[in-house]
Amino acid sequence: MTINGKQFIAVVALLAMMFCLPINAAKTYWGYCNGVDPVAFGTKTSAKGAIYIPAEVAQLYKGFTVSAVKYGLAAQADDVEVFVTKDLNADPIVTKKASVAYKGWNEVALTTPYEIDGDGFYIGYSYTGSAVSLGMTTTFSENGSWADLGDGWQNYATQKGESAKALAIQARITGDNLPLDLMLYTDTHEYAVVKGEPCKLEFSVKNLCSVAVRNLQVGYSIDGGEETVCDFKTTMGSNIDKSFAIEHEGFSTTGKHSLKMRVVSINGKDDAYAPNSELVLGLNVKNSLPVQRLVVEEGTGTWCQYCPKGIVGFRKASEAYPNHFIGIAIHRSDNLVTNTYEDLVFESLPNCYFNRNTKSAIEPSFESIETAVKKLMEKTPVMGVDANVKYTDSGKKKISVEALTTFLGAHKGMNYRLSFVLLESGITGYTQVNAFAGGKLGEMGGFEKLPNPATIDMDHVARMNYSYNGIEGSIPADVEADETTRYTTTLDVPSTIQNPDNCDLVVLVIDAATGRIENGVKVALGEHTTGIRDAEKVVVPDFSFSGDRLNVDGFAGSVRLYTADGVEVSNSNLAPGMYIVKATAGNQTVTKKLIKR
Repeated sequence: MTINGKQFIAVVALLAMMFCLPINAAKTYWGYCNGVDPVAFGTKTSAKGAIYIPAEVAQLYKGFTVSAVKYGLAAQADDVEVFVTKDLNADPIVTKKASVAYKGWNEVALTTPYEIDGDGFYIGYSYTGSAVSLGMTTTFSENGSWADLGDGWQNYATQKGESAKALAIQARITGDNLPLDLMLYTDTHEYAVVKGEPCKLEFSVKNLCSVAVRNLQVGYSIDGGEETVCDFKTTMGSNIDKSFAIEHEGFSTTGKHSLKMRVVSINGKDDAYAPNSELVLGLNVKNSLPVQRLVVEEGTGTWCQYCPKGIVGFRKASEAYPNHFIGIAIHRSDNLVTNTYEDLVFESLPNCYFNRNTKSAIEPSFESIETAVKKLMEKTPVMGVDANVKYTDSGKKKISVEALTTFLGAHKGMNYRLSFVLLESGITGYTQVNAFAGGKLGEMGGFEKLPNPATIDMDHVARMNYSYNGIEGSIPADVEADETTRYTTTLDVPSTIQNPDNCDLVVLVIDAATGRIENGVKVALGEHTTGIRDAEKVVVPDFSFSGDRLNVDGFAGSVRLYTADGVEVSNSNLAPGMYIVKATAGNQTVTKKLIKR
């Protein structure tokens, strides 16, 4: 084949371009955010956001190039443009319009990469759209939240504290022999642990290296004492977050301490940038900790043939984990529906959300609820929740509420809100369509023995959601460690209530940034006794088995026995195995698990 002069010149030019391009150049992503799904920052449908990379970091990466800007959106946006600049109020050095602007993570390669010269600089983006698209994550840095929300550029991290988390922005840095760097972070400013019990010091790292981390050393010291170095074997690729835990034998006395944690080495080598790989945290040793609860909001209906699965799941979870589980049955398209829960959407029934994580719809079976409860029981809550509630009038038409939140650590710039839900149980006069009748689909907590439809009492029914998104200002933005906040209000009881003595008030703490439930408590109203409170306020009877029965002698209240599957049995001729004991005395109900040998 003959090549003419123009073709020859084109081939030579193409080869020249290929040889000028870096072959297999390494890359890493540098920023202050973690890899969670971004949530909305601010309230503007058109805005600008940026992070600042200071000179000490720019010196570390001097001579490398910013080849792309990665950003996370809380909603789809239009007209997105990324930029690199040394002055937010001047014309950018480099800009590039985005070809995609979807909800979630996006990346825009720069036509002209920016060469890092050692001076501090900003990277960011602007957008317009029909929704609040500026995205933030759950980590914090004083350089991580610059924004122009229509009134000029401001550093919201220094102005608003914790409520201005790091924006979901990263620089893609390209070059050979990139520095080894990890970002060490935690979900808390202070660890709270129980005196005399083994504990875990949990932390996360983000790999800002271009290479996979396989050997990680993290050291910790308490009150300036000797450092203990812990080794972790892992496989963590570039730009990946991973969580770890240091096992500690526990502390013998209560009190507050200072805890320092740092990355000691990465693959046997020093971390190149200490400021983002060191933390100084509080450590508070307490006699007890508040309870972390799982709130399950389930979509159900009397017409739904498979919804007995959720009824059984709620029943078993209430009996097995009365102090860690709160079930809310939200009826759709039947006579028990409440229009105050319309903001919560269920694509199909039965389905539920755990702590209002609407990104993950879960089948409301006891097995799935139990797995989530056990996982949450290992978590130390941000705050404890309690409440004093009562009817204020003889007609039981109004509820007086004092909601209490006690934060384990000090916080600034929070955005938590209280929400209230009224539940009713023991509702009569309804039938439930029952696909499990006759046992053709196997056992389902006794529904296989009931007809279709089945006449049952309806429990955990949401009668009123007084504040789905929470009440603004109901929890202060700033609190000190161990501070208890109080919020009082009076709520109207809806006319749909069948028996006010069968009602509970659920108090929820909503994280306004994410819309998720952080914690909650359920408190009984009227004369029934199914409300749950913090464990240390309940006196647990010391029951034991004697022969083929449970010895309840000397206990003045009532006792009911259930098998591990939630089937009630009489207190006689008990076979070996695990039983659930539900004891009621006065206005308290306690549930325990006991094993008969």
